[in-house]
Amino acid sequence: MARLCLVLLLVAAVMGGCSTGAREPAPPAPTPTLSPTTTLVSALPRQVGTDGGYQVFEVTAQQYQLIGQRVHEVIVRQKLWDRGVRLGAGVNQGKYHVLIDPGLSGLTARQILNRLLGNP
Repeated sequence: MARLCLVLLLVAAVMGGCSTGAREPAPPAPTPTLSPTTTLVSALPRQVGTDGGYQVFEVTAQQYQLIGQRVHEVIVRQKLWDRGVRLGAGVNQGKYHVLIDPGLSGLTARQILNRLLGNP
């Protein structure tokens, strides 16, 4: 139930950003300091499990904030929503989690997470 609430909140946030009015462009996102290819297994972000069709990643507070800033750009503007990509996020016991279902995008959940973090 909690996962459904998170997904519904995210859907509302993503769809709320789909206005037709002109908006100022968002400031550029900070560049991550580590490439996902050089990140150690124990370093964040790391996959910590699955929940239904979602892969669950633990991220830092800064990564969580960056993902929130980039979700519209990645999920809506790159048309991943149209290909079934679904995303959830939440904080549990002080740990930041992102849930990703890659749908029919042809991407892995890790590739989608990398895009959300601004990594190519």
